[in-house]
Amino acid sequence: MSVELIALLMFLCLFFVLFLGLPVALGLGGTAVLFAYLLTPHTLMAAPSAFFSTPWQHILVTVPLFLFMGNLIRFSGIAEAAYDAAYKLIGHLPGGLAVGTVQVSTLFAAITGITPPATITMGQIAYPSMMKYNYHRGIAIGSIGAGGALGALIPPSVPLIFYGLLANESIGALFLGGVIPGIMLAIMYSIYIVIRCKIQPYMGPPIPRDERFTLSEKIKTVFSIWPFIVLVFLVLGVIWLGVATPTEAAAFGASGALLINIAYRKLTWKILKDSLEFTVKLTGMGLWILIGANLFVNVFSAVGAQDVITSLVTSMPGGEWGVLIMMMLIIMILGMVMDDWAIIMLVTPLFVPILNIMGINLLWFGILFIVNIQMAYLSPPFGFVLFWIKSILPKGVSMGDIYKSVLPFILIQLLALILLLLFPQLALWLPNTVMD
Repeated sequence: MSVELIALLMFLCLFFVLFLGLPVALGLGGTAVLFAYLLTPHTLMAAPSAFFSTPWQHILVTVPLFLFMGNLIRFSGIAEAAYDAAYKLIGHLPGGLAVGTVQVSTLFAAITGITPPATITMGQIAYPSMMKYNYHRGIAIGSIGAGGALGALIPPSVPLIFYGLLANESIGALFLGGVIPGIMLAIMYSIYIVIRCKIQPYMGPPIPRDERFTLSEKIKTVFSIWPFIVLVFLVLGVIWLGVATPTEAAAFGASGALLINIAYRKLTWKILKDSLEFTVKLTGMGLWILIGANLFVNVFSAVGAQDVITSLVTSMPGGEWGVLIMMMLIIMILGMVMDDWAIIMLVTPLFVPILNIMGINLLWFGILFIVNIQMAYLSPPFGFVLFWIKSILPKGVSMGDIYKSVLPFILIQLLALILLLLFPQLALWLPNTVMD
């Protein structure tokens, strides 16, 4: 059997298993074990190594700490305070509440590191508020989905941690690289919302004049979001200043989130239990996917398929640009059927050797990767954010409504991806400046 056919069969087997609905970790690991048993039994010796060495990589300590921090923040009341501040500060503008939703999601992303908390929390807080003020369903749902997806890009991004681990890139540098693209996307979303609501006032009418607030009330509400500023400094500031490593910053952040819950008198045994349970489940899922991907890539390389893929990709027309565009398309398609962690753990070890041969900057590619995954999050028919949104919205909201709502924001994400491809310094300038 030719190596090319083996590579094709491995991927077909993997996607068939995933299509059946089996867990991603089982699909990756099971496919690897099956082909190893049939073709290269000696590679089964990689299984014990994958099980015992993978979870002990020190950078993985950051994952449960950031997850714990993000989940505690969901219960702290900070999101409600921040949305209230946005309501008072910019609610009088056309589309102001939708812009506020994006901005609060951006701040939320800078604390949680993952997508679900911001999406779910802002869906529960912002959607009813926007409906109360007669916002169009499309702009309301779209702003929640697009804002929530920023959690994958803005540090402390857990997807960037996994990418950095597999690509052997500095986590601190990747965090810095995600800052400007994340802020850029949030600004682009906001500009689109304001322009759209100016042209079509019914999409996002300003709040009534008799509900607007005085300058002193606006200043007072700004001070209510101090916990956001403190946590962002604890997590990112200590990394930028060289005071702490990402692992230590994660510990600072988790401790800060715990103290804020105590200060707000929100911490109960149930919240602590639920947060710990969420953290353990999600961390366990991530580790199992990482183990399965490690095993799959080991077997894939052992049968010679990695060399075939590398040779095929590097011989494509278009050179570096042809390779990048093809990889972006692959990630986009995978994102419609797989979650972000699984995509990162599957394709990063396959892509990195090719990127090194082509001389493509791995930090830049990592940011492109995660921006692309944000598009996949929102892309019909199986974008994961779409289903999270559906789970928290009223029953009258159909999947068709959600699909139509997010399409303009997907186009904005595509524009941002193109800008990052054309101007790599958008991702590289900050890490190069701070880390030098």
